[in-house]
Amino acid sequence: MTIYQPLAQKAYDYIRDLITSGQLNADEFYSETRFAKEIDVSRTPMRDALMRLSQDRYIDIVPSKGFRLHKMSEEDIVNTYQVRTAIEGFCALYLYRRRSEPDAEIVLQKLEESLKNMKQAIDENQPHNISLKFDMDFHREIVRFSKNRDMINMMNSYSHMLSDIAAKSFEQEGRPLEAWQEHKNIYDKIVSQEPADESEIYFSVMHHMESSRDICIRMIG
Repeated sequence: MTIYQPLAQKAYDYIRDLITSGQLNADEFYSETRFAKEIDVSRTPMRDALMRLSQDRYIDIVPSKGFRLHKMSEEDIVNTYQVRTAIEGFCALYLYRRRSEPDAEIVLQKLEESLKNMKQAIDENQPHNISLKFDMDFHREIVRFSKNRDMINMMNSYSHMLSDIAAKSFEQEGRPLEAWQEHKNIYDKIVSQEPADESEIYFSVMHHMESSRDICIRMIG
């Protein structure tokens, strides 16, 4: 396993935070020298950090120009939703199997609240970024219940990479309500008191991911 030195980790965290907080422009090129000076590190740890950010698909490095934010391709979108299906499908099953435990009951209450808030935002025709926030909260709570740090980190990373496209997808007529209905289907299967075919829970997550994936691919196409 690769061990990143403290200065390289510092540079990685600094630039990643700028990206995830929306402080860097998608079409602008940035130089490693600028950010090395901002956080007072040499170019070597900065280059290590940029290479890692490129591997994690936060940025694209362009020789002689610097780096810019990574633009999602169709392959990126397909791969990302496959990974999210694997992670969230497992986590939904994990939550279902433990739904009577106290910690799970708290998470289920949060999921119910997220559904309620998302539906209210849709019914009141609030800005799409509000309903999208509740949409993402729903997904995060399911994954967080696993307490698996690697899956949580991967979920956060993939969610960020898709955030711009997801926001635009919610501008399509009827998509926020469709997403809410897909969420509710997942929730209903998790909380069901009837004996369930566990594959139905996984496939409810897969259906939601595939619907989102197809919309994103149409948008970049």
